[in-house]
Amino acid sequence: MLSIHAAASAILLAATAQAAPADEAAPALITAELPVAAEPVAATAEPAVPVIAPLVLRRDTPIHFMVVSEVTTKTHQAGHRFKLRVDKPVQIDGVTVIPIGATGWGEVLAAEKSGNAGKSGKLEAKLLYVDIGDVQVPITGNNSAKGASGTGETVLGVLALGPLGLFAKGNNAKIKAGELMTGFVGADTELARPAPAGL
Repeated sequence: MLSIHAAASAILLAATAQAAPADEAAPALITAELPVAAEPVAATAEPAVPVIAPLVLRRDTPIHFMVVSEVTTKTHQAGHRFKLRVDKPVQIDGVTVIPIGATGWGEVLAAEKSGNAGKSGKLEAKLLYVDIGDVQVPITGNNSAKGASGTGETVLGVLALGPLGLFAKGNNAKIKAGELMTGFVGADTELARPAPAGL
């Protein structure tokens, strides 16, 4: 009887040894963070920049000048440039585009001094342009003058300008400093519209 009981105990121990192992640890739960949707950013509207159209200075617009320094056949030769000063403002639709004091330029075309035997001097000149910022406004107008043998008389032949105040001193023809003259815009020219006051 003891041997049977011992055998049964051995079988029970063997069965227990072959029992399934303890439950395996449950796999760790893997979590992944989902991306957070970015909050929409309200678009900022850029303020509209007004387009400022240029002003057009039309051909043949008159411009009034004053001669800055005397020009004479005694001291000036062909090719010599002389300075002018704008004497009256030029406006377009009430806007001043060429102010008083703007610089203009003329050029001596021919200068013949007085000679022997009462020969009178001759002077020919033309207007060139007015400087307005980076723009050169072309100006037309030619003139010629002839000194008259020391009599103080000056014979003028003027195209487009009208009287220029050309004088003769002795036999020399000259344009006197401070004299006024009028030229004309040579071609349609775009000029920037001045910014409103306070900007």
